[in-house]
Amino acid sequence: MLEVLQHNIAATVATVGLCVYFLGTAIVFISKPLKFAEQYSMLPKDEAGKTEIRVYYGGISFALGLFLALLTFVFQKPFYSLVGGLIFSNTVFFTRLTFTFVDKGWKCAYTKLAIPAEGAFVVALWICFAVAVAVEHAI
Repeated sequence: MLEVLQHNIAATVATVGLCVYFLGTAIVFISKPLKFAEQYSMLPKDEAGKTEIRVYYGGISFALGLFLALLTFVFQKPFYSLVGGLIFSNTVFFTRLTFTFVDKGWKCAYTKLAIPAEGAFVVALWICFAVAVAVEHAI
């Protein structure tokens, strides 16, 4: 496995970044759902809303991080995880960008943080993808 990771450095770096991001997101939303939901401009109506925050931000983030890690270890192809992460990250970024215009959310503090951060993350993943394909011949 170590040899596979050494020959796929760009995809491995991207996969590690994606897993850390998703597993970190899972930990904070499962452990402190109300605190972090408020920072994301969300506030649940009742206890079920608190559970939904744990499930959708915590549980799904945990599942995504675990899934990408398993893709790398089971198939020994970190490039698969990179492609999966690109699909997810681009979908989230462009959905956020589109609906920020629709919902007129530009003035919100969270949006001012999320758009540039997610945009930078997407660009970094595309750079890893380009290096994996052009330099490391991942395809």
